[in-house]
Amino acid sequence: MTDNKPQIALVTAVKDEIDNLDKFLKVIENQSIGITCLVIVENDSIDGSKEYLDKVKQLKNVEYFKVININFEDTTYRVGKKYATIINTGFEHIKEQSFYDSLDYIGILDCDVFPEKDYYLKLTTFLKENPEIGITSGLIYTEEGKAHISDSNFVEGNSRIWTMKCFKEAGYIIAYTADTVSVALANLKGWKTKTLKSAKVVSREINVRIGNSKNKGYHAYYRGHSIVYVFLKSLYLAFAKGKFKMGYEFLAGYVEGAFKRKARIEDKELRKYFRYYMFNKLTHKY
Repeated sequence: MTDNKPQIALVTAVKDEIDNLDKFLKVIENQSIGITCLVIVENDSIDGSKEYLDKVKQLKNVEYFKVININFEDTTYRVGKKYATIINTGFEHIKEQSFYDSLDYIGILDCDVFPEKDYYLKLTTFLKENPEIGITSGLIYTEEGKAHISDSNFVEGNSRIWTMKCFKEAGYIIAYTADTVSVALANLKGWKTKTLKSAKVVSREINVRIGNSKNKGYHAYYRGHSIVYVFLKSLYLAFAKGKFKMGYEFLAGYVEGAFKRKARIEDKELRKYFRYYMFNKLTHKY
């Protein structure tokens, strides 16, 4: 670290976020510790977000600020490989900068997620005190203060940071459910991932732009999960959670992927990790 100040770089994806941008940038400016780098990757906005960002040249509390505009043939919102491509564009830009090797942490912060003032102070202190942890995030709350917890132990993709050592060793790849895959990559390199439950972010939109359950079923097939894991999860969704349609679609998406031999993640080590995912969780291997 430089002068004991954590050096943090963040990447933010933006598409049609005009209602959130002003608040988001103010939250960044009001963080209790400075942000070394913020790269916003804007794509195909039609609501004025691009024009808004064109006027922002610098931010208080941010040493290096950059807006990158990219376009896709498919201009619809996608949370899979398209989102991962957008985030990776920001990471690749940061890697080219002279300050890259002096960074201590690198992370993702979505534009509709607003961290509390001490969020990055808390996360960086937590990682410094727990050097075995490579990725962390806080927990998400609604504006009304209600906790949004699908799994309070899974580091949130939209507000996480990596230590640079973990990021350089494990990497980030463009994949469906890249957040889940990046946790696997870290685990395979011997890193732990853990949430800091005292750190808080507020989100205006929770599960608004996510894919449907059938897509999630295919993504489980794509990663390499076993049919036993998927079947048990579909039963859990249908009966424990009372979401019968969601459970059915989750299983159907997996089965369809298998029968049609759809694309799977290429890395065999990752597929093996997910094939034994349930066993590894039960035995606390990761």
